[in-house]
Amino acid sequence: MNMFASPSSSKAIQYRQVSASIDISVRSMDFTFPDEIPEFWFSNNPLLTLLLTALSSAFPDGERQFIHSVRHYQNKIEDPILLQQVRAFIGQEAHHGKEHDVLNGVMLKKGYPVDRIYKRFKKMNRLMQTQFSPAHQLACTVCMEHLTAILSDYFISTAPEDLALFNVHLRKIWVWHAIEETEHKAVAFDVYQSLVNRPYFLRLVMLETTLSFVLVTGRGTIELLRHSGRQRDLKGLYQGLGYLFGRKGLVRNISKAYLDFFSADFHPWQHDNRNMMRLLKNQYFNEQ
Repeated sequence: MNMFASPSSSKAIQYRQVSASIDISVRSMDFTFPDEIPEFWFSNNPLLTLLLTALSSAFPDGERQFIHSVRHYQNKIEDPILLQQVRAFIGQEAHHGKEHDVLNGVMLKKGYPVDRIYKRFKKMNRLMQTQFSPAHQLACTVCMEHLTAILSDYFISTAPEDLALFNVHLRKIWVWHAIEETEHKAVAFDVYQSLVNRPYFLRLVMLETTLSFVLVTGRGTIELLRHSGRQRDLKGLYQGLGYLFGRKGLVRNISKAYLDFFSADFHPWQHDNRNMMRLLKNQYFNEQ
């Protein structure tokens, strides 16, 4: 018996039905940020703020790579609903890159070398496009979409109260990004399942992607922290590490959802957070 569920299994069909029902909206936000945004705009904590800054620095070119990997398969998709979702996925990711370019510009003005991290990711993505097969690139996108989806769900479902830790001028961009990452969290996966469907390979790529994500994001965070001069702020480091790795910390809270990726019948919408997402959409965007 195959240890991985086939795309035609009852659970796979059920999850795909949920996935097909999701309305993926392309929202053009045009965020602007005032100069008085504090340097450490998440929980007034250097480590946590600069970790998010390192992520934001990677987003613009990372989103372009996601688009590139999915677009390669676009003309092969026969399901009209999935094809429509792919187009919406591309639209959302394009806007994410644009808006995070603006946020990255804020940190650049504050003297942080976010352009260095951006250029590093751009170089990595160009290398990926020349060295990885289209299936490998799509698998990487599926894995990164899972990582961003479970990180988003932490703020959507597990600890929505922590959105208040963002500076008020930056809160909306992160809520918007989390909502849209949730709306399209299954698109790349559904494309992979319908056109590639190599489950063992996908799970190996998740290990590869996780290691790369941790190493590259960690390196960027350390560089930014050193630039801030707060790398010896023991209280700030202790608080930040506690938020991430403590008994009730972010990593522990997302670990089960992360490991679900390796289960036989995994689908992104088995983590069904539509109701909590709707609450945030109504609160921040007046969407029902």
